[in-house]
Amino acid sequence: MDAELIARRYPGLKPFAPPPPPPSVKPVTLNAAHPLVFSRVPITEKVVFVTIDDGVEKDPAFVQMVKDFKIPLTLSLADTLIRDDYRYFAELYATGYVSIQNHTLTHPLAMPRMSAARQLEEIAGQQEKLKREYGTTPYIFRPPGGNYNATTVTAVKEAGLRGMMLWKESMEIHDMQYQTAAHRLRPGDIILCHFRGPAQLKGETMVQMMANLYRHIQAQGFTVADITHYA
Repeated sequence: MDAELIARRYPGLKPFAPPPPPPSVKPVTLNAAHPLVFSRVPITEKVVFVTIDDGVEKDPAFVQMVKDFKIPLTLSLADTLIRDDYRYFAELYATGYVSIQNHTLTHPLAMPRMSAARQLEEIAGQQEKLKREYGTTPYIFRPPGGNYNATTVTAVKEAGLRGMMLWKESMEIHDMQYQTAAHRLRPGDIILCHFRGPAQLKGETMVQMMANLYRHIQAQGFTVADITHYA
């Protein structure tokens, strides 16, 4: 990474330090027979994981940002929000720095109130869409809004996924919402972001929001690793 380029394009930021080599045995064991619900990775290194949901905003400048920083990101995509521009997420996937995971067909926030058949349709249907569009088969599911029940876990299993990923922090426009009173990142935390633009960010851009997130991470002495190497 070019430190001068990063500082010029994203004031106050620098390249992220390389994460430590991933463990030889993944610390989060995912199993298709018994999908695991997890929100962090049990590690001691100062590493966090950045995940981005939905797909409503498709900012071309963010593709360049991904290329500039060269850090791993996990995208959980909902078909109803990406189908107007599948190509955009293909461009992100082609950078080599993102993995694509399942976030349902229609992003139902009331998923626990849906029947078993409807929940399975939402998850299995999106598996097929993502495989068709991007040639990759997700193995992690993120429930919209973090809402799920035992029926959801069964649907995840029946759709062939191995785990369900929640989060410990969520990024807003300038600040993060923490689930702990300490308001600090911890090793192995999973951070939730969303594809958002000026309409959702009070005039700010996706790139500005992500730069704010990266400043929080760097200010606390963390770097970013690939969740697929740990789970």
